[in-house]
Amino acid sequence: MTRALRASFLTMAGLVATGLAVALFVGAPHPALIERAAAAAFGALGLGAGLIALSVTVAADLPAPARRARLAEEPSEAGATALFDLERSLRVGSLAAGDFHAHVRPRLVHVAASRLARGGVALSDHSRAVELLGAEAYALVDPAGAPPGDRFGPGVALARVGDLLDKLEALGEPL
Repeated sequence: MTRALRASFLTMAGLVATGLAVALFVGAPHPALIERAAAAAFGALGLGAGLIALSVTVAADLPAPARRARLAEEPSEAGATALFDLERSLRVGSLAAGDFHAHVRPRLVHVAASRLARGGVALSDHSRAVELLGAEAYALVDPAGAPPGDRFGPGVALARVGDLLDKLEALGEPL
């Protein structure tokens, strides 16, 4: 019997005993009423105990749900959530410049800085980073980039983000 079932049964028994004690203390108008109330209470307790026993028996006979091993290629729930969050940020960032600057740009700056750092180039090294990425792609991740003047203006097209990521990927390991 589980702890929750035991607690519910004991709570029910306590309530029945308290109700009968109150009825006896107050003095019911007729002794036969107390006897009928006690019989009903004990019947309810018996029914509750029977239902608990039945549920425990049925649960014991059910086969345990089969657990399947997680495949290495299968994304974890946290990974899937992160991907959905990234996709939503990219879609919203393509609609409004302020959303791109607040949600997408920080991620791109981090990716670009990491990728350039592998080759010994700092993202803040403007001339070298522009040489590697191109002026248009670098403008998306420029650490000195200011927030957009019109944050409700059009965002950055997904194609531009894709071009930046392609350029970062094409850098390869050694620069």
